[in-house]
Amino acid sequence: MLPLALLLLQFGCSDRRSQREQKNIAPQVPASSQFSVDVQLSDAARKKLIDSKETIVVALDFAGHPKPGTEARYLDIKSGDVVLGSVNQEIHPGEIAKFNELKLNPDALGLIDAHGPNVLMSVFSARKSSKDNLLDCEVYDGSLDSVHGRTIEIPCQLIGERSPRDMGIR
Repeated sequence: MLPLALLLLQFGCSDRRSQREQKNIAPQVPASSQFSVDVQLSDAARKKLIDSKETIVVALDFAGHPKPGTEARYLDIKSGDVVLGSVNQEIHPGEIAKFNELKLNPDALGLIDAHGPNVLMSVFSARKSSKDNLLDCEVYDGSLDSVHGRTIEIPCQLIGERSPRDMGIR
C-alpha cells in the first residue's frame, strides 16, 4: 500500500510541476490577437486600383527583442530581433483586412524578452495589373498588445501622387 501511495504522490507532484511550467510559458503566447487594418486610399489611388482591377496586400511581420544570451542563429541579421512569423492578406479597395488568432512560432516566442511581440504592417498593391507596386503607404510599427481589438488606419496614395502633407499643408 505504501509503494502505491508514494507512486500516486510522485505523479501528482510531476503533474503540478508540469502545470506550473505551462503557466510560465503561456503568457508569452498572445491569446487572441484580433485586430483590423483599414487601408485609407486617396481618391486617385482608389480610382486607379478599381479601374485596373488591382487588389491590395496587407503584410504583417512579427518579431521580438531577444532575451539576453539568445544565440545569434535565431536573430534577424538586419534588425537583431527574433523573427516570429508573417501573414499576408489580400483585400479589394474599400475592404478592411481582419486578423484573428495569429499563429506565431512558439519556439521563437520563447526566445523574446518580456516586452512581447511587435508587429510591422506594410501595404502595397498586389501587382496583378502592373509589375510594380502602385501604392505609397505609411507603415505601422508597434507592440502586438497595442493593436488588440483595434482598427489600424494606414493612409495610402499612388506613388508619385502629392498629398497636402508632402507640400507642407496641414
